[in-house]
Amino acid sequence: MISVFCLTFITYSCDKTDHLSTSTQVQEGQLKARTVDACEDCPNVTDCCCSVELSDPSTGSASLRFCGTTDGVGSCTGSTTGCPSFSGGGQSISLSPGIGNYRKLFCMAPGSALWVQNIGSATSVKISCQHGMTNPQIITLNLNPTDLVNFALTSCILTACP
Repeated sequence: MISVFCLTFITYSCDKTDHLSTSTQVQEGQLKARTVDACEDCPNVTDCCCSVELSDPSTGSASLRFCGTTDGVGSCTGSTTGCPSFSGGGQSISLSPGIGNYRKLFCMAPGSALWVQNIGSATSVKISCQHGMTNPQIITLNLNPTDLVNFALTSCILTACP
């Protein structure tokens, strides 16, 4: 009797397998990279995705102040001969060795300008406004304490201001 029941149960269970289905609906934007800082987080669709990173990601550190970014919220101003004047977009960025710490992203509007100031000890960093692109323009900055450098941005290409 028990074997007849088991045989009937197995037959019934197998017979119903073609009626089972699985449905998964994914809404647009639901599957995103789960990074803290991502290019798609830039406030404007036309922004250039920029990065600053330690020249040697295994050693050193950097404490930098930026002005002119579109994702910064601090108050600051900049004006240099040969570059557009700007205000706002101030932020501090700290870099240190290790995964997730040696590179940070920031956003810039094409046609704008920014300054970068070293607010820590002497450091070497790489900066680019073509993050994620093949063969990006990368500028190496060797900065002493309090050094300040100015850049103009045209089509996501950084140009040092005179």
